[in-house]
Amino acid sequence: MALMKQRKQVIKSQINFQSKLKVVGSGALGTPSAIYLLTDHINHLFNCGESIQRLSQEHQCKISKLHHIFITSSSWRNVGGLPGMLLTAQAGGLTEINIHGPVGLDSFVKTTKLFINLPDLKINFNSITEFKTYRNKVMQVTYVPIVKSAEDIKDSSSNLVDTNYINVNGKRVIDNKEEENMQGGKKIKINPRVICYICDIHPKQGKLLIDKCIDFGIPPGPLLHKLKSGQDVTKEDGTIVYSKDVVDPEKPITTFIVVECPTREYLDSLVNDPTLLMYQRKELMKEDVFCIFHFTPEKVFTEQRYQDWLNAFGSNTQHIILNDENTCMGSEAVYKNQYLLNMLHSELFPLLKVDNFQKDKETNNDAIHRARGGQVLCIRPTTSHLIYDRFYNKPQIYIDEILKIPTFPDVLKELKTNIEEKSRELNLSNNLDYPRIVMLGTGCSVPNKVRNTSGILVRVNKDTSILLDCGEGTLSQIIRFYGISEGINILCTIKAIYISHIHADHHLGLIGLLLKRKMVTDEVLYLLTPKCIMPWFNFYNDRFESITEQYTIVDNNSFYQNYHTFSLISEIELYHKLDIKEINTIFVKHCNQSYGIAITLKDNKKIVYSGDTVFSKNLIQLGQNCDLLIHEATMENGLEDLANRKFHSTTSGAIKAGKLMNAKFILLTHFSQRYAKIPSIPENETAVGVAYDFMELTLSNLQLLPLLNPCLKVMFNEYNKVMND
Repeated sequence: MALMKQRKQVIKSQINFQSKLKVVGSGALGTPSAIYLLTDHINHLFNCGESIQRLSQEHQCKISKLHHIFITSSSWRNVGGLPGMLLTAQAGGLTEINIHGPVGLDSFVKTTKLFINLPDLKINFNSITEFKTYRNKVMQVTYVPIVKSAEDIKDSSSNLVDTNYINVNGKRVIDNKEEENMQGGKKIKINPRVICYICDIHPKQGKLLIDKCIDFGIPPGPLLHKLKSGQDVTKEDGTIVYSKDVVDPEKPITTFIVVECPTREYLDSLVNDPTLLMYQRKELMKEDVFCIFHFTPEKVFTEQRYQDWLNAFGSNTQHIILNDENTCMGSEAVYKNQYLLNMLHSELFPLLKVDNFQKDKETNNDAIHRARGGQVLCIRPTTSHLIYDRFYNKPQIYIDEILKIPTFPDVLKELKTNIEEKSRELNLSNNLDYPRIVMLGTGCSVPNKVRNTSGILVRVNKDTSILLDCGEGTLSQIIRFYGISEGINILCTIKAIYISHIHADHHLGLIGLLLKRKMVTDEVLYLLTPKCIMPWFNFYNDRFESITEQYTIVDNNSFYQNYHTFSLISEIELYHKLDIKEINTIFVKHCNQSYGIAITLKDNKKIVYSGDTVFSKNLIQLGQNCDLLIHEATMENGLEDLANRKFHSTTSGAIKAGKLMNAKFILLTHFSQRYAKIPSIPENETAVGVAYDFMELTLSNLQLLPLLNPCLKVMFNEYNKVMND
């Protein structure tokens, strides 16, 4: 008994932790480049691009345990998911978070408070200077700033504030006084700064050998703790017991490095950095660097100088590439959900493109790997080579799973019969191809695995589209739906983007989409938006990179019903470009400058979108006799008080608005994340449907949607029960 008690006391004193590195975003087009260091109690994230929240859920990386975010450079690719991540962390109960990265991230987060509210989350910004280290219970992090070569600095077009300078001799100087000269030459400002991170995981303590302690006559109590921590102890009889005699040797430090070299101009600084060079010297290092994560673009990664630098690390070092030459988009849930819905109707729910299942580009070394979502490198209790459990199943596995539900085959058979009858009644064989409505995001506030935040693509014709709202990850949704090549073509068809209001879940995908569109077309699009978004755009254009050449901003108020203030000539040009007859907007009840919109096509068909609103008489006026009302239905019936407090609609409120405006069909969207798989489905409504991500509609086949309801309830019966409990 005494021995057992002694063992338990020692176990309680151990502070060793389990940890692993996990790839969450591979960097594929529409996907963030991101890795987690996961431990028992706290998580660390390296880079925070758009859609990282969804992928964190997919790969079971708890945001509520996320205490540290490390940013390599202040590009949208690395910080686009930061506002949404902070909101989600706060909602999950996190009270404090630390952000490490280049100068200016505090200004970035401060500016996002125009449209996000973070009253319960304390955000600490770690000031980064060369040679400074950060240390916590998990690891020590050395910050390694890299800069452009002196010859390239004068041509730098970025205005991001930085405190790194190079003097006339090309030496790096850390200073904040811009007006001083160095050896008679003026200091040159370096913009932007890039940070690499050397992460040394603390050594694992050696195991205390209880049997040897007993042999030496060490009693239970504080002496055991001292020996465990490496201290020698003296017994009452004067005998010295040495820690090394009763404790296994500690395991060595495990080091991983996170590197970004965004352009060739940074190569000199990277390959010559003395701190990084030290980790290449075998005589100084007990162990090879465990792993290096390369957030470097392909055109730089393949440079011979970069390859020579990479190969100078030990032969046991593993290298993971995270850039847009990768293909894996890292999410199984959206594909599984679409395969199931496709069983109901293949045109309403077309299968997603499978570009991300293709084999990645080969590497020229077995130690170099292309990132794929779900890859793991174990650190504790023992290190491992790269592990990748392929989490994509064959479609038939998902289908067979649903077919096992006892009543589903019969309900599905009945649905197919009903669809055939309704299709003949509606003469859908002669269905017009356009307009087509693609639901890119049907969730609200926080994205989940199967519902992204708001986004609706209205394809007026094959060459012209209008995007209604652009939540975080909209670009990713387009790529998943259309594939890479056709997705790029779709970006070119987008002639206007409409933002209903400035809440984050309705516009945070806009900058990422514009940046990608900028790479494939010079055509200017119209950005219809509330004017209160302008400080955010001005900040991004001034402090990051200018995208003003991508758009012409038009205030939503310019199209206010019956009071248009847009110039007549400009309005005619806009309608001609969009191939439509008219746009009208109206104020709705939500936040400041929230709008509903009506788009009238050339054949007088009218599509109305509510944006976010509680029941609105204004919207009823705007939408009179429309062919389609797309209305938010954030909450189920019975939650009217909560809906009113948050200025959102219930299911019945949205339907009531549609009926009062005499809408031919009402499509419900923007569901609370409580209704991820299945929202509250209205009973006995023949002109009401519920939206899912990746649903593709025409005005003719809308009437098929109510037929799906019985199948949806059986298919997602498990979730339906939880919702109704």
